[in-house]
Parts: sequence; structure tokens; C-alpha cells
Amino acid sequence: MQKKLNKEQEILSAAEKLFAQKGFKNATTTLIAAQAGVTHAMLHYYFRTKDQIFLKVFDSYVEEVRTSLKSIMVPDVYDDEIVGKVTEICFDLFNTHRGQMALFLEVAKDRPDLLETYVSDSGRYLGSSLAAHKERIERAVQEGRIREISFSDLIIDIISVCAASLFFDPVLSNMLRMNDKDRNEFLDRRKKEAVALIMGRLKK
Repeated sequence: MQKKLNKEQEILSAAEKLFAQKGFKNATTTLIAAQAGVTHAMLHYYFRTKDQIFLKVFDSYVEEVRTSLKSIMVPDVYDDEIVGKVTEICFDLFNTHRGQMALFLEVAKDRPDLLETYVSDSGRYLGSSLAAHKERIERAVQEGRIREISFSDLIIDIISVCAASLFFDPVLSNMLRMNDKDRNEFLDRRKKEAVALIMGRLKK
């Protein structure tokens, strides 16, 4: 059983790397098998289709987010600091997986059915948790502690401000010739700015 799990993980690690490098369409199962050091037949023994591989990789990102958020979503009441920490977590996640951002855009554009299937299957799992967070925000709005904003708009705002700086990563690395130290300092400033923007968005 352990050997099987190890082999599955090798395939998923290879797929994650190739998806980031080549995109979903060009990361063929033949390339993934070669990268993982398995035969094409063995790859299909573990995963019937490339769609299944992608969804498994995508699931690992969602689980990473869920685990990170779970540690700070303990109180049952709204707290400004929680929104700030969520923004930081989102920024760090995008930074860690910035190679996958283009992949998600490609899949959302060319294969929306994949994401629709995932959302449908995971909706029951995430639904109660999201509903609780949504209720907190709505209660804070009703009690006048924050400006009027819908839960979906808040999520989009957080994702937008966190992703924006990372879209410029090729400019930082190639055109501006930033070294790693300068780049990390720039991103650290941008993360603080992202938190400030979101918190400012909520203030009355």
C-alpha cells in the first residue's frame, strides 16, 4: 500500500511541475509518465485520465488553503485581524504557487467543466464552513462594524489584490533584473499593502 501511495505521489509531483511549466494542454500524460519515471500504462493504472490527475493536484492546493484558514477561523465572531490574516495567507499561497496561476487561468478559460465538477463535488464539504464565514461578515455589516460589502465581493477583492503583484513577477525577474533579495523585499511590501487595502475597504 505504501509503495502505491509513493508511486501516486511521484506522478502527482511530476504532473504539478509540468502543469506549471507547460500548461494543462501541453502537459501530456506521456510527458508526465516520463517525468515520474513510470510507463504510460502504469500511469493509467493509477489515474485513468489527465483530468483526474489535474483535479488531484488542484485538490492539494485547496487542502493547503483549508488547513491554513482553519487555524485562524476559530472565533465565532468577526475580527478585523482575521481578514488581514486571510489576506496574508492568500498572498503567500499565490507567491508559493505563482507558476500555477497561468495554469488556473488556462483551465478556467478552456476547461471550465473541470472546475465546475470540482466545485460541485467539494461544495458539500466546504459549504458549511463558507456559510459560517459568510454569516460573520454579514453580521458585522448589519451591526455597523464594517462597510457594506457582500461576502463574494470581499473574497474577490482579496484574491485580486493578492494576485495583482504576482502577475508582474516576469517584469521583476527579467526586465527590472531584480535579485532575489530585492524581489523578496518588494513582495513583502506588496503583501503589507494588500492587507492595508483590504482593511481600508472594510472601514466605515
